[in-house]
Amino acid sequence: MNSPNRLRNKAAARPSSGRLRVGFTMLEVVAATAVTAMALATIMPLFARQLRLVGETRRERLALEELANQAERLAAASLTNLDAAVASVDLSPELHDLLPGARLTVARAGASPLGEAVVLSLGWDAPGRHERPLALATWLPPLPAPEDAR
Repeated sequence: MNSPNRLRNKAAARPSSGRLRVGFTMLEVVAATAVTAMALATIMPLFARQLRLVGETRRERLALEELANQAERLAAASLTNLDAAVASVDLSPELHDLLPGARLTVARAGASPLGEAVVLSLGWDAPGRHERPLALATWLPPLPAPEDAR
């Protein structure tokens, strides 16, 4: 049951108009806005950095796919025409648009027990990509030994 002190306390909490105050004060709204602004100021640079990293990862994936495609083309070329195949290696037209300043180089590393080693390197206009291009090595099977004519 309601004691008289309890009723007096409820009456003291009511404003003079006789109804309970509902809502936020201006101080609470300003404090909430300040906390939200600080959180956004912290998160937005991280979000921008994440978008840059996603874009760079996409470009690296495309570059690796291009290197793999070029290595497959070299492997499919006739080994008697390897010099011509190496000389004809060029970037696909689509990649020229996606990787500004892209430059593909092919180097023959010589024969090994695995076959002829070929290293494909791809660099483009991005921080550190011309100094440290992506590289892919492939080994092409050795030429078959000529059969003795008898």
